[in-house]
Amino acid sequence: MRKYLYLLSLLLLSLTASAQSLNQLNRGQANVLETGMFILGGWAIANILYSSFKLTKATRSRKYLYQMNVYWNIMNLLVASYALYVILSKDSTSLALSESLQLHDSFKKALYLGLGLSAGFILLGAFLKERARISFKTEQLQGWGQSIMFQGMFLLLLNLVLVILLENYAGPLFRMVP
Repeated sequence: MRKYLYLLSLLLLSLTASAQSLNQLNRGQANVLETGMFILGGWAIANILYSSFKLTKATRSRKYLYQMNVYWNIMNLLVASYALYVILSKDSTSLALSESLQLHDSFKKALYLGLGLSAGFILLGAFLKERARISFKTEQLQGWGQSIMFQGMFLLLLNLVLVILLENYAGPLFRMVP
């Protein structure tokens, strides 16, 4: 009988340890994404303030570059705010393993979509810059193209870093699957 009590206590201890490590993984994953969204939000606010200031004195293609930076970063701020709301509104410490895996998968899908969109933005910016050579809206297309390429490169870098950091949590999460 004593053997079974020891085994039961060991089983309960191992379940507690795995639940604790699941909570730590969930919290770590949420922290990575929170940090990423705070970086995106800070980037957006800094770009809006800087570009708004520069827009008052800019001329020619620079005017359109700063104009697009303001528009682009309003969207970045909205995306960061919504993502932070979603991340902070979930209690990541109370998720079951299946919910953790599902949430991890949805975060990765969103980040991979972001990677693809960022690459598309860079290509769109390059296209607009090239199109500026033969268009009668040369300055506008050149400024917008520069802005979109610049913002796309930042988003590509941010999404890439977040994907790499989030992939570090995939292994330990999937090892918990019985």
